[in-house]
Amino acid sequence: MTNKKLFSLISAITIFLIIGCNDSPTDLGVEFISQDGVEVFKLDSSVDSISQQSNHFKKVINLGSSDHLLIGKADNVTAKTLLRFAIIIPDTILTELKARSLTVLDSYIELNKDYSFGDSAALFDYQVFKINSSWSASTFTADSLSILLYDNVDLSSNRTTTNDTLYSFHVDTTLTSSWLQHYADTSVASNYGILLEPTTNSQKVLGFTAFNISGIDDPRLRIVVQKPGAYIDTLIGYIAADISAVVGEVQNTVNENLSIQSSLTSEAKLFFDLSVLPEDCVVNSAKLTLTVDTIQTKTGSNFTNSLRVFLFSDSAKKEISTSYIYTLTRSGANFTGDITNIIRAWKNNVDNQGMLIRATSELRGVEIFSVKGSSAADVSQRPKLEIVYARKKY
Repeated sequence: MTNKKLFSLISAITIFLIIGCNDSPTDLGVEFISQDGVEVFKLDSSVDSISQQSNHFKKVINLGSSDHLLIGKADNVTAKTLLRFAIIIPDTILTELKARSLTVLDSYIELNKDYSFGDSAALFDYQVFKINSSWSASTFTADSLSILLYDNVDLSSNRTTTNDTLYSFHVDTTLTSSWLQHYADTSVASNYGILLEPTTNSQKVLGFTAFNISGIDDPRLRIVVQKPGAYIDTLIGYIAADISAVVGEVQNTVNENLSIQSSLTSEAKLFFDLSVLPEDCVVNSAKLTLTVDTIQTKTGSNFTNSLRVFLFSDSAKKEISTSYIYTLTRSGANFTGDITNIIRAWKNNVDNQGMLIRATSELRGVEIFSVKGSSAADVSQRPKLEIVYARKKY
C-alpha cells in the first residue's frame, strides 16, 4: 500500500475513533489531537488568523421562472408585472367577430394573492397600461422596462385594493375589443398585453399566482360579449405570458452588513484566504456560519428561510460552478451549513475565487436577508469558517 493510501486510511480511522469517543477538536484556535501518527486540527476564523473579505452587489436577472407575480412598492423596491392573454373563441363567435357583429359589454381580470411584503395594513393601489411593443417572458428583465413601449393612460376601474385573496380589476372594453379583433385578424389590431404598475402612494408589495401547468389560480381574463338580440356570452382569456420586474437599489444598510435580497436581486461574495492550511492536510469537515442582523432583515408572508452557497468559477463575471451548491439554514440569529466539499475543491487545485451567497428562493418575493460582513466591528459576528483537518504527524 502506498504511503498516500496508508495516510488516508489512518486519517479516516482516526476521525472515526475520535467521533466514536465523543471527543472533538477544541473551539479555541488551532489545537490538535495526536493518535497513531495522525494529528487532527481545527481552524476557526473567529480566533485564528484567516484573512476574509466580503461585499454585496446587485445582479439583474430574469424572473420568468417565478411561481408568482409581484406588484407594489416597499422599502427599496418597486415591482411591476406584465400580462398577455390568449383568448379561447368558439368558431361560431369567431364568425361574428369577423363580421363585427359583437359588442363587448364588460371585461375584467382576476388575480389570486399568495404573498405579501410590508405592513398588511399599508396602502396598495395600481394602474393598468396598454403595452405597445413585443416582449418575451424568457428574456425580459428590470432593465427591459426602459425600452418597453406603453400608453401612459390607466385603462382600469373598480380595482381591488384592500386585503383579500381574490383581486380583480375591470379593463377598458376598447382594449379588449381590439384583442378580440387581433384574434380574428392580426392585420387590424395587436395584442402585446398590459403592464400593471403600483401607484406612488403604494406602500407594500403583493404577490399573485403566476402561470402554472395545472392552471390553478393563475390570472384569468373574462370578456362579456353580446350579439344584439341574440345572446350574451363570456369568453375566457388564459395567460399566454407573464413576468414581474423588480427595480430599485440594494438596501441602504450599515456598512458592515451584507444585504441579500430576492428578485431585485442582491447577492454577496465571501472570500477566505486559506493559504494557512497545510498542503498535505486532509479536510474532514467545514462549516460556515453567518450572523443575522435581525433589525435589517425583512421577510414576507411566506418565504424560504435559508441561503444558498456556491463556489465561484469566475468571480469577475459572477459565474458559479453548479457542482457545488450548499444550503445555510437559519436557527435563531445564525445561518449555518456544511460546505466541506467547497473547501476540498480548493485544496484539490480549484482556484479559490470565493463563494457566492444568495437567497434560496431568489426568484420569489423580495425578502431582505441582512447578515454581518467581514468588516463587522464585533469580530465574533463576522462570517465564521470552521475547518477540521488531519495531517500526518512528523
